[in-house]
Amino acid sequence: MRIRSRPRTFSAALPGGGIISDTQQPQKDWVNILFLTLTPVIGIAGTAAYTWYAGFHLWMPILMVAMYGAVGISICAGYHRFFSHKSYEAAWPVQLFYAFFGAMAAQNSILWWSSSHRVHHKYADKDWDPYNIRRGFWWAHILWIFYRNDQRDDTFANAPDLLANKIVMWQHRWHKAILIVGGFGVPTLIGAAFGDPIAGLLWGGFARIVVIHHTTFFVNSLAHTLGKPVFNAEASARDNWLVALVTLGEGYHSFHHRFPADFRNGIRWYQWDPAKWWIGALRLTGLAKSLIATPAPQIEQARMRAAIGLVQEKIATARGTIADEARRRLNVATRHLERAVALWRAGLEARAQGFATWRQQTRLSKRHVRRSRRHWKRAVRMLEQAA
Repeated sequence: MRIRSRPRTFSAALPGGGIISDTQQPQKDWVNILFLTLTPVIGIAGTAAYTWYAGFHLWMPILMVAMYGAVGISICAGYHRFFSHKSYEAAWPVQLFYAFFGAMAAQNSILWWSSSHRVHHKYADKDWDPYNIRRGFWWAHILWIFYRNDQRDDTFANAPDLLANKIVMWQHRWHKAILIVGGFGVPTLIGAAFGDPIAGLLWGGFARIVVIHHTTFFVNSLAHTLGKPVFNAEASARDNWLVALVTLGEGYHSFHHRFPADFRNGIRWYQWDPAKWWIGALRLTGLAKSLIATPAPQIEQARMRAAIGLVQEKIATARGTIADEARRRLNVATRHLERAVALWRAGLEARAQGFATWRQQTRLSKRHVRRSRRHWKRAVRMLEQAA
């Protein structure tokens, strides 16, 4: 495999993302290379060999899964949806929980992670995207971490809200210590309580870090490669249920890139998104508020445009009765969506003014969304089946 570590060939200032200068040859980050190479060896081979030698007990995988859950939810609901995208407001104890357990993921600090992620969204699929999938699957998955970005903006100018957050800045200073003491020390102590500290370190420390690393990395690689571009046919982001399954809901990536401020990734009730359910539970307990949810008409509009984008060529070349009927249905679907958007906005205004009519207007809006969906889906199927 050849690693594409070509030098930069342009010069540009990135607001909040640093300066990329001409002919800059990226330098290898040997600390990251060694850490990300040795942890799988210890976490997979070492854990397997030691367990074979010392024996298996049920508490070992339970420890790993429990720590994976606490650390994973801190990355998904914390680092990602709260700190990076501000999709809801969280009370300070929740932020502290995210800061403590998120540091155990060995994915750097909240400030560094969120700043880099905002650059990724701003320049997705372009050269300035830190983990640009256009540079290859393995680059997006892990190889981008193997190189230093000496031109990145260490002032974190794209994250003034995080710079003003005392918990974020405390964690930025101490995240490495938290990783060592919490990420490795805590499972070792739990293992000692069961009579085997080494097993605790291996299962709850190294094996868990390997799992949390590569499931997170799958969002940058697999969810930009396999799946359906349900909400934006022009972007690389895909909805991938398998990635959602192993990342606590982060695999519905086409939706996320289209509506990054939404606190959900899986918008259907049946879509696997534990981070969404966690945030909802926090709201019920008063620990979270101001959850941002994209209006249904906007979501449907994006779905329709993405679906049409995939059959755009057939729309332009289609002839005859089928083509005319497909176009008619698309026009009807568009009118229903326009009506749905108007009713939704009217409902918001009525609710803000205390009028009871907002419920009826919201129901009517959803009805128009369903009618629109029937028409545009039928039109797309007709075009897909057309010769």
